[in-house]
Amino acid sequence: MLGPMSFSSSERARMVSLFEQLGPEAPTLCEGWTTRDLLAHLWVRENKVLAATGMFVPALAGRLDKEMDAARARDYQELCAAWGRGAGRTSPVRYLDNIVNTAEHFVHHEDIRRANPDHVDAQPREFSRVVEDKLHRALRTLAPRLLGKSRQPVVLYPEGWERIVLADKHGVADTGNAVVSVHGPVGELLLFVFGRDAAQVRIEGDAAAIVRSSV
Repeated sequence: MLGPMSFSSSERARMVSLFEQLGPEAPTLCEGWTTRDLLAHLWVRENKVLAATGMFVPALAGRLDKEMDAARARDYQELCAAWGRGAGRTSPVRYLDNIVNTAEHFVHHEDIRRANPDHVDAQPREFSRVVEDKLHRALRTLAPRLLGKSRQPVVLYPEGWERIVLADKHGVADTGNAVVSVHGPVGELLLFVFGRDAAQVRIEGDAAAIVRSSV
């Protein structure tokens, strides 16, 4: 069981170890990205915050591409060590680590683990209740943004936690009319709302009615 101490930091340390073990050309669950690409993304997101907004602001997409190319071109081991030290002192992410990195680090750690089952134990992990609480908070916060445009109500049933109702525009979730229910451990549901097909969940209803948006 993983303990409660600084979950985002412990996920960072585990990812650094995996990045070093697998090298720069290993696959990830992020379509088209190797471990080098994912590492570059993580570093740019924390240390080039303005450029990173190019993920959501088309006018800054060119700046993001430039920073990503520069990060990819760095020595892989050096970039790994740099990201492992955390965001730089001038980055706001440095002071918001537990707020902005809980879901980010968990999801991307699983992106590496589950894409490389021949090298690591890629089965779902067990977490302490305290860590599950952190993941549950992230799920409650992010699921409405990620699944809120679904064509039918979506109800998430995280094991051991209250359900989360999404996209219920007409208040029909309680009657069960045209509702998609998704069951699983809280971590698996977090992966599911982020669009990871490797998530081990059980879906009841029309999965095609689920519409995912970016964060």
